[in-house]
Amino acid sequence: MGGQQVGERYDYLIIGGGSAGCALANRLSAEPSNSVLVLEAGRPDYWWDVFIHMPAALSFGIGNRFYDWMYESEPEPEMGGRRVYHARGKVLGGSSSINGMIFQRGNPMDYDRWAATPGCQDWDYSHCLPYFKRMETCLAGADDWRGGEGPLKLERGPA
Repeated sequence: MGGQQVGERYDYLIIGGGSAGCALANRLSAEPSNSVLVLEAGRPDYWWDVFIHMPAALSFGIGNRFYDWMYESEPEPEMGGRRVYHARGKVLGGSSSINGMIFQRGNPMDYDRWAATPGCQDWDYSHCLPYFKRMETCLAGADDWRGGEGPLKLERGPA
């Protein structure tokens, strides 16, 4: 979708334009001398696509082969051999594009539990919080828990 032709050389090739792939491409391309190519198997995240951009249409993209990889687990012995369905976004933006426009951080206790693992002490919530804040702009204003200058715009919806 970009301006360069296939066959050119790139400094970085990112396979998958999901949340992580797009964030990585953004960071790498911040250096003007870097050339970055992102390959995504799914469709573009069109601005007019109501299945992606209208929260009330959340269920229409899930289970739809144009938006969802429709992964299933292997048969689960503890569940009588049933498979577990996992909706995964097949679109630029990945699963973040089919999640009903919901943003949620992990539970702080989970991060602190990970930090108890030897060699992982920097995964505690207090170490991760500055990075969370750096990636977001809370439209209600920055505070001790929310950032104010990041690329991800957050707005609290009606409760």
